Amino acid sequence: MLRVGLDAWNLPGDHRGIGRYLRAVLREWNNSFSQRITITLIVPEWHTWTVARRYRAEVEGVGYAVRSRHYCRRCNFDVLWFPFNGPSWDSFDVPAVATLHDAVAFVRPEYTEADRAPFRAAARRCEHIITDSDFSKSELVRELHLPAARVSVIRLGIGEPLSSEPVEIDTAAFGRFAFFVGANDPHKGLDTLIEALTKVQHDGISMPLVVAGSTTAQSQRTLQNGPCRVHALGHVDDSTLAALYRACTVFVYPSRYEGFGLPVLEAMSYGAPVIASSAGGIPEAAGDAAMYVPPGDADALEQALRRVAGDPELRARMRERGYRRAREMSWRTTAERTLGILESAAR
Repeated sequence: MLRVGLDAWNLPGDHRGIGRYLRAVLREWNNSFSQRITITLIVPEWHTWTVARRYRAEVEGVGYAVRSRHYCRRCNFDVLWFPFNGPSWDSFDVPAVATLHDAVAFVRPEYTEADRAPFRAAARRCEHIITDSDFSKSELVRELHLPAARVSVIRLGIGEPLSSEPVEIDTAAFGRFAFFVGANDPHKGLDTLIEALTKVQHDGISMPLVVAGSTTAQSQRTLQNGPCRVHALGHVDDSTLAALYRACTVFVYPSRYEGFGLPVLEAMSYGAPVIASSAGGIPEAAGDAAMYVPPGDADALEQALRRVAGDPELRARMRERGYRRAREMSWRTTAERTLGILESAAR
């Protein structure tokens, strides 16, 4: 039985890609590999009895032990796992593995050296690095001066539906709509999507944009007061997210830089036709099931939107290819391969 200390500092409230990844891996370990692994959640708080219930609630109430990072050395772990882009503390003396999802902090100007510090700590302190795509591996090897043998690619997957209780949403206010999931960060390409949709809407084609993600109140107001019809919903629960994937005319992922692009796979698993940029690791996620455009090219994205919106037979073919692609990508495989890396590091 492998004793794993899991750095859970960012687990509460993180329902973006990394949070979804971690919950999915834990679910698979609990369901399929409980005879090989035991998990302890390592948290920043000193007095864990005050926060243990909150952390366990984030992982479906599973009764994991919860320990403070300040007492980590007393726990006799075989290995530590840092899933949130590097260690959140530095005083450990057992083998460690970090999942670094991409190298965006090194290549985009909005990031600082403080953002890069956990990545550098992972390269310095961890026996092995896991990442989501061949693209991300090449970026991390270059930026962190790592030998390629220290980095393993384990792609993300799809498992059970986001919600077992489908909900109906009122799309009367949207009609046919384009859907985007993610934060309004500069590299996510939301500005390119809005520019493309503005051109489409100026020509009388009614297709507003629905945005679900961790946008601030200010960015929501900016989106809704811009030149394009935008419904900025902020964070939505899993049932609503699944319903939006099912109902959208097209899901659009125009990122300028992406390590993988989990929302692309999620959208495909619910039957949404997908238009995506060809940036980074997105083609490794979507395969041949998406329609690709160059990152940052609003004109190409406009043409792709017109083509998909105006051709129901094309949308049907894209849905079928998306279903097939999603079935190829399994969280069980992700979890099993991650467990294998942890076992090797412990040895």
